[in-house]
Parts: sequence; C-alpha cells; structure tokens
Amino acid sequence: MDVAWFVVLSAFIFGIGAAGVLTRRNPLVVLLCIELMLNAGNLALIAFARMYGNTEGQVFALIVMVVAACEVVIGLG
Repeated sequence: MDVAWFVVLSAFIFGIGAAGVLTRRNPLVVLLCIELMLNAGNLALIAFARMYGNTEGQVFALIVMVVAACEVVIGLG
C-alpha cells in the first residue's frame, strides 16, 4: 500500500482524538483520546519508517507505546 493512505488514516484518527480532547470533560475519556492521538502519530511514524527502510522509527514508536501504557496505568491508578 502507498504511504499516503497511512498518512490520511493517521490524520483522521488524530482528528478524532483531538476533537474528543476538546469536547469531553471526563478525565478518563480525555486520556483515551490522547491515547488515540499518540497511536495516530505512531501509525504515521511507522509508515514513514517503512517507506525509508529504517528501523529507528519503529523502535521509537514502540517506546511511545510503552510510555502510553504507563500513562494509562497512572490514569487508572
């Protein structure tokens, strides 16, 4: 698949997350929307890393996912 499709999908997911952060008042829902925005960034990062053939973007996306998991644990705790 072309990278443009992944970038468009990533922008769409990021927009949904941003709209959720701006419109919701519940802190748990806001955290979930922030997670959606982080995952959209990860999707774009992995798409570009795959396009250029390097693994640094994929490793960075994995680190962002670990940080996001820690954020969820702190938010729920």
